[in-house]
Parts: sequence; structure tokens; C-alpha cells
Amino acid sequence: MKDTTTADRHPWRILSGTGIKAVGIILMTLDHVHQMFVAQGAPDWLSWLGRPVAAMFLFLCAEGFFYTRSRKRYMLQLLAGFLFMSAMNGIVSLALPMEQINLINNIFGTLFLAAWYMGMIDRVIRGFREKSPAKILPAAGGMLLPLIVSLAALLALQSKSRTAALILLFIPNPLLAEGGFIMVFMGVAFSLLRKYRFAQAALVLTVSAFTWYFSKDSVPASFEWLIVFAIIPIILYNGKRGKVQKSGKYFFYVYYPAHIYLLYGAAWFLGG
Repeated sequence: MKDTTTADRHPWRILSGTGIKAVGIILMTLDHVHQMFVAQGAPDWLSWLGRPVAAMFLFLCAEGFFYTRSRKRYMLQLLAGFLFMSAMNGIVSLALPMEQINLINNIFGTLFLAAWYMGMIDRVIRGFREKSPAKILPAAGGMLLPLIVSLAALLALQSKSRTAALILLFIPNPLLAEGGFIMVFMGVAFSLLRKYRFAQAALVLTVSAFTWYFSKDSVPASFEWLIVFAIIPIILYNGKRGKVQKSGKYFFYVYYPAHIYLLYGAAWFLGG
């Protein structure tokens, strides 16, 4: 099948990676406006607009992981973002307490875990190709490590262990990642299917249908199935990174936490 990750003749492929990121940031911001100001009457449709965003950023994560010059640095940047927000969420929540808002936003953890598993799976595949158990076994262990650590911490948490609580707070794990394990799985699947754009779209459709089926009777109604609309930017993606200044390379790393804490602070001020 043709590699559709590069620019080709299909006229509908008009969105670069930068374009998808820009759309995602706008929708994400509207979603968080609803999260922070729902008590002040923010309309629910703002939240609906944000449902496709996680899938869009996971799609970009798979692309970024493939094209980055240093996968180690790429993962360290995501891990640093996760650790910063884990600490700041606690600090801000204590400094500006609001019962109606649980400040647990941290997509960096989900993106890091997706990238981590992408790297481990890539090593396993290369190990099999080279028939090298010395490469396969450590990578297979690396795939199990986050799950083992999180399970051990959850068990220890039953004894009210502060150490276990800190492990769960500051070590990314697939059980508590934002969006859940299914989002981590989606990011990895995007990577494995990155040459096949319509297969990636089918993946989003499947996750949407799965989500709808298991939440269709929930009260209040769940709109997580609206993730299906992430298909649109995925199909429109032209395989190009897009024009971005060097200084703008880290825009998302700054904007994501900054806008959350600014909106939270504004909601606290209005609520107070």
C-alpha cells in the first residue's frame, strides 16, 4: 500500500502537522473553558468540541516520534512536562482550592507513555529482525515496567503509603493516564499504522464506537464518542511538518500548562 505520510497528489490533504496542532490547541482551549467555568454557565458544546483533541495530539505524537532526530530527548521533554504539571496541579489546587474542579489535567503523561511504548515496540521488532534476544528481552521488560510499577503502587496505596501516592503522582502509568489506557493504546496504534492513513481513521472510528457502546446508558450522557471527528484532520493531513519558527517548536509545552492554570485562577477568582 502506498505510503500516505508524504505529500502526494490528493488535493484534500491540506493540513500540515502545524495546522493540526493549531486546530487542536483552539479546540482544547474551548474545552478547558467549559471545564473551568461550568459553574458559571459555560455551555456544554464547548466540551463537545474538545473530544477529538486527545486523538489529534496522539496522532501528532506518533508522527513526531518517527521524525524526531532524538527519540530520547523527545521522550524526556514529555516526561519533564508531566512532572512539572504533576507538581503544579497539587500546588495550585492547594493554593486556590475549588471543590467543583478537580485539577488533574496532564496530557503529557499520556503522550509520554505512548512514545515510551512506541520505542519499546520498535526495539522488539528490530530485535526479532536481527534475531537478538539481548535486544528483545530488555525492550519487552520495558513494556511491562510502567504497568508493574503502577500495580505495585496501587496495592501499596491500600495501606495509605505516602511513597505509593508519590509514585502514582510522579511516575506516568497507563492505569491513571489522562484519557485512560485506551488513549495510550491509540497513540501506539497510530505509530504502527502510520503508513496507512485510512487504517488510522478506522482506528479512531473503532475507539469511538467502543466508547459509545459502553457509555450509551450513562447519566449524565457521555459525549466521549465525539472523538470520531478526529478522523477529519487525520484524513486531511499532508504528511508535512509545516512552517514553524524554532522558538515556536516548544509553544505547546508552554501554552498547555499556562492556559490551564490561568483559566483555573480566573475561575477561582470569579467563584470566590
